[in-house]
Amino acid sequence: MAGRKSKYSSENSNTKKTKIWSVAIYIRLSQEDADNGTEKSESNSITSQKALLNEFIEEHDDLIVYDTYVDDGYTGTDFDRPGFQRLLEDMRKGNINCVLVKDLSRLGRNYIEVGNYIEQIFPLFNIRFIAINDSVDSFKNPNSTNTILVPFKNLINDEYAKDTSIKIRSALNGRKKKRRVCRGISILWIYKESRRQS
Repeated sequence: MAGRKSKYSSENSNTKKTKIWSVAIYIRLSQEDADNGTEKSESNSITSQKALLNEFIEEHDDLIVYDTYVDDGYTGTDFDRPGFQRLLEDMRKGNINCVLVKDLSRLGRNYIEVGNYIEQIFPLFNIRFIAINDSVDSFKNPNSTNTILVPFKNLINDEYAKDTSIKIRSALNGRKKKRRVCRGISILWIYKESRRQS
């Protein structure tokens, strides 16, 4: 029986090594999404993101956490965030080869930049990118990063950020106008009171 080997023999068993991924867990929450009015060292959303991502890590033996990078109170439209910059530095040094986020909006809300990282920068550095809630995994399902849904979701995330910014500005302008009216009324009242007393 020369030439044939049993598929059950020890030589032919699946001894193929599983790639171990050095994971950067990235967590972000903008100031607008934070727990308003409460003073905590960490917002509820940051805590829940950590729990979700750590649970995902525990379910996958090939994922080992290198570090957790947190940007609490930073906008997703700007990538000059301390935690993200530290992640990029570890990526350049070769300390990590996988980036794990809850969803695409946690990576960022800038359509162009998020697309650039997913399609250009991460592949250039051989970084596996996983967005759990958006079912994106550049290693297990490489097509998940190339579907029309990823840029579409990024565009929606970008528009959400712009819409939120407009609403915040509008609310602040409304408060300013209200204060002017209140000041005008109080100045008028003071003037009338002073005329009565004269």
